[in-house]
Amino acid sequence: MAYVKKTLAPGEEYLYRAHFNWTYDVQSWFWLAFSTIPAGMWIEASARHFFVHEPFGHAFLFFAGAAFMLGVLICLRRYIHKWTTVIAVTSVRLILKTGMVARSSHEVMLDEIEEVLVVQTFFGRILGYGTLKVRGTGAAVVEFPVIGSPMRVRREIETALIRARGLVK
Repeated sequence: MAYVKKTLAPGEEYLYRAHFNWTYDVQSWFWLAFSTIPAGMWIEASARHFFVHEPFGHAFLFFAGAAFMLGVLICLRRYIHKWTTVIAVTSVRLILKTGMVARSSHEVMLDEIEEVLVVQTFFGRILGYGTLKVRGTGAAVVEFPVIGSPMRVRREIETALIRARGLVK
């Protein structure tokens, strides 16, 4: 949101910010929980003295630690992506900003938007998530990540479009 506020032009208003769906968090936590299974198995086996052959026990300990670290990295990477992604609608443009240190920003002026496509799978409709593809004039196509309430985001974009074109005030 700070990025959007810093880049607002004089007279431009911040209207709406899209958010990730709750299923994104569930997937992140799933990877972390799934990666703890080998560590739990190693702790259980150690408590019951199942490791008769020490080399196997050390190898499994290495595997369990590597699996846990991988799960932590996947979960952390997903949350950093979530925290550093901004999808915003202003009175003049549509903004998709990703990245913290290396930043990537896609901005489409509202008067250049020709089409807003919403793509939702069967489970996306049930669980309330989907993707947006915004086609601008020329060859400009901005594909958004999976977001929550894509129909509401589309409605906000269309409302901003109508206001920008001066059809309704």
